[in-house]
Order: sequence, then C-alpha cells, then structure tokens
Amino acid sequence: MELSLEYLGSLEIPLGTPKTLTRMSSGFSNHNYLLTTRLGKYRLRVPQFSNNLDQLLAEQMILKWATEKSNIIVPLLHLFTLPNGTYISIFPFVEAAPKFDLHNEQLMCRAGKALAEYHLSVDGYKGKLPWKALSESFGLDTVDIGELRTSINEQSVSEYPGFWNAVENLLSRMKKIDKQLNEEPYISLPHLPCHGDYAPANLLTLEDKVAGIIDFECCRWAPRLYDLSTFLLSLQEGEGYEEFMSSWFLKGYQSIITLSEIELELIPIFQNISSLEAAKRHFNRVIQGDHQVHAGLVMYWDRITSKLN
Repeated sequence: MELSLEYLGSLEIPLGTPKTLTRMSSGFSNHNYLLTTRLGKYRLRVPQFSNNLDQLLAEQMILKWATEKSNIIVPLLHLFTLPNGTYISIFPFVEAAPKFDLHNEQLMCRAGKALAEYHLSVDGYKGKLPWKALSESFGLDTVDIGELRTSINEQSVSEYPGFWNAVENLLSRMKKIDKQLNEEPYISLPHLPCHGDYAPANLLTLEDKVAGIIDFECCRWAPRLYDLSTFLLSLQEGEGYEEFMSSWFLKGYQSIITLSEIELELIPIFQNISSLEAAKRHFNRVIQGDHQVHAGLVMYWDRITSKLN
C-alpha cells in the first residue's frame, strides 16, 4: 500500500510524532520510505505483496543474533501492523550513497569482507529463519505448468515463439537441481544462515566503505557459497561490469574466510540456482495473480541457465 504522512500521523507508531515522509527506492517486493520524527530518522519497509508474520519474526530473531556480534548489520527495530493487516518493518535510517560503485576496487573488496563478517556473526545460530532451506527450495511448492498455461494470456507471449519451450526447460532444470542439492558434493559444503539476497542493492555504502547490510527477509539455511554467488550474479547484471571485478569481491571475502577449491568451482552452478529460484518465484506469482508474466525475463533465465542441461 502507499503510505502518506497524514495516514501515519493517525496511527500510534512508537517512533515519536511524524514530521516528514519521503518515498525512497522500491525493490522487487517492497517499497521503502524515509520517515523523520522528533526522535530521529527511520526506514520503513512496506511489502508490495502479502507478508507473513512468522517470517518477519524469524528475520527479527536472526538480526538480533547477528547485531550482537557485528555492527555492520542494520537491526529491525519494530514490526508495526497497519489496520489492513499489512506489517511494516521499521529500521534505523543509515546515510548512504544512492548507488553501489562496482568500479571501486576497495569498495568491492570491503563488500566481500562485509559478507564474511556477517557469516562469522551467525555462526552457531540454530533458530528459525524466514525462508525454507535451499535444499527444500525446488522440491516444495513446485510450479504446475497447467496452472501456468491457464494464468497466461497467449497473446501476451506471442512475440516469443519459444516461450513455452523455455518454461519447460526451466522446470526441468529445477527438478535436476532439486536432486543435486541433496547429494554430494552439495550436502558437504559449509552451511549457515545465508542472507539470501546479498546484492549491491542491499548494501549501504559511503565512498569505499560498507556502512550497513539490510533486508534479511530472504535469510535461509544454505551453503555459504549461495550468498557469494548471488552477489556475483547481481554484479554481472550491473552497467559497466567487467569479469575481473568479481575477483575484487572474492579477494575481500577470502581475506577473512578461505573458500575450498570445490566451492570456487561451484560458483557458476550456484549463480544458475539463483536464476532458477527467481524464475520459480515469478511463475508462482503469475499463477497467484500477483504478477503479469514477463516473457522477456523467462527467455533470459532460460538462456543463462542453459549450461545446466
């Protein structure tokens, strides 16, 4: 939902009297607002789709654990329920640059170090996490191609004659990866509570420093490699990306945590896993009526995961 200062002023939010409200960036799943009150500045995260209280409480739990061990994690201060049942997540506002500079070698190296520091901070955590473990990701809530065909207007994909072949390819690869994730060498990889969406958009940076890591709503049990691969995939989608830039990030991470040879070899596979998960979420949201199908993205996901055949 869209927030307004007048609307917030009518609610009993535990942050002091609201003074100003500014719409910030919006991601794939959330809108973000900067709220100033007599007590300070806050970021409000408002979901674009329905949200689950259990998942938000799990996010709050892992953040409480991590922030006690690292000051680079931005804590979740409050969960506030709007009259319509929407849960707003309230965070302290941290000053940051408007865009992550992937051309800055020091910043990229520190982004790798920040991830390693987070991974160390969650060592030993055994509590609940917002998302299902990666090993369960493709085996549960599988996509029904029949429901997908019913949900998509054929006219909307008519410009893409290979669309349904691409869908079938993606679903086949999901089944293959589901099997592999529960076999060697995947089950022996070092596992921990991964951020789940470690990407430039979720790093708060100033010049060549990482000021904070935000948005742990996708946190889940997975090989630590999952976070590295998610970040590297996001980099590759950035404007002006060059392959050597990935080495800056990996150098920063490995200055704190050393990756094994098998982990380094599996990075491309885990990048494909991230893309397949994105495709699965999109298909299910189309079936649920939350999204219109994005045929171009489907064709892109098919192309970049084709090595998994």
